[in-house]
Amino acid sequence: MKSKLIFWTIAAFIACIASGIGFLFFREEPIPFWVVQCIAILSLLLATFIYHKLVKPYHILLSGMQLLKDQDFSTHLRPVRNKDANELIGIFNRMISQLRSERLAVREKNQFLDLLIHASPQGIIILNFDKQIVEVNPSGLKLLNISELTEIKGKTFNESTFELAPALAGLKLGDDVMVRNSVNKIYRCIHSSFIDQGFKHPFILIEEITHELQKIEKESYERIIRMMSHEVNNSVGAIGSTLNVVADIFKQDENNKWEYVLPAIEASFDRCGHLASFISNLAQVIRIPEPTFSLISLNEQARSVYALTSAECQQRNIELVLSLTEEDQYIHVDGIQFEQVLVNIIKNAYEAIGKNGKIQIYTHHAPLSIIIEDNGPGISEETRQKLFTPFFTTKSSGQGIGLMFVREVLTNHQCKFSLTTENGHTLFKILFNTDTKP
Repeated sequence: MKSKLIFWTIAAFIACIASGIGFLFFREEPIPFWVVQCIAILSLLLATFIYHKLVKPYHILLSGMQLLKDQDFSTHLRPVRNKDANELIGIFNRMISQLRSERLAVREKNQFLDLLIHASPQGIIILNFDKQIVEVNPSGLKLLNISELTEIKGKTFNESTFELAPALAGLKLGDDVMVRNSVNKIYRCIHSSFIDQGFKHPFILIEEITHELQKIEKESYERIIRMMSHEVNNSVGAIGSTLNVVADIFKQDENNKWEYVLPAIEASFDRCGHLASFISNLAQVIRIPEPTFSLISLNEQARSVYALTSAECQQRNIELVLSLTEEDQYIHVDGIQFEQVLVNIIKNAYEAIGKNGKIQIYTHHAPLSIIIEDNGPGISEETRQKLFTPFFTTKSSGQGIGLMFVREVLTNHQCKFSLTTENGHTLFKILFNTDTKP
């Protein structure tokens, strides 16, 4: 606008000078006077021509540049009486239309992506270049057990305090790993990145696969156990019968020349019995019936387990202590199955201690739970990640089915449970589902 004013001011000034020269010097001479006046008029016409051919298109293009600067892609430039300028204006208008379409498409995609991230059942954690958390979708907050994003926003995983933070901090770009937390939930964590404005932005996907993985595990070991049970029982039965017959024949020998063989036969027969017992124990894991719920006193259940395990603890010089709530609480459980679960947990505790230790049984009403604590050697993080895995055991003579049984029963009871070591003490916590009905 300012340059337009300057242009017309200069054009008017030139025309006025030409006209003034005519009045001052050629007033008495008609021909020179009118020649000078014509020059003044021609200068105005030339200015008008230059304005329409050069200045006006220039200003229109400047207006277009301002539209781009303001990111206004909805306004188009009007054509002018200049073919060359109209070609530029046409190109500019097509460019504006394309930019508007692309911007609209990007905005729609971003809006769809935001909705998808917000509604995704997978947890999504978006990081900046400094590995600080900038965004977490609702599913991510729920999986990480975080109430507000402000608790972790702007922090790195090493600076965060939620349980999975150490495991996530150790992920490298491209990693796809399984992580188990203290309450026996299993998560699949993927560290990847996306391109935005030419730069890679890291993010982490978190998906809980506890139910799916346990279902696959259970189906797998059920097939293995059934196959082993069928083959071993058939073989053991035949071998045991044969050994009995052979032993009877050797015992009837009057010269006793086979007497030295009998101990080996008896040992082999006992070994067959142990093998059959082992297979029978494995088979019990896949034959756990559905729980029959009934209303049971939590304190009475604790006292019953105390009575069943106190003798073994006394023999090991282990102090077994009950700490029960004053107001008794009632739980909906299968009493027989749940009692066996508690016995297995206490058995693991006194076997881990060995001798000279302490085991405490606590009951709580807020939340409704039972905790078994011992001062044994504790559980390493590497071992904790493998607990409740089928056939995993830390005992030299263990079969790895005790915690399998515990996991199956507690899962069928919809209980949350965890096995951790805190301040030198190992705690097995069981939280009851108060919605479970008999």
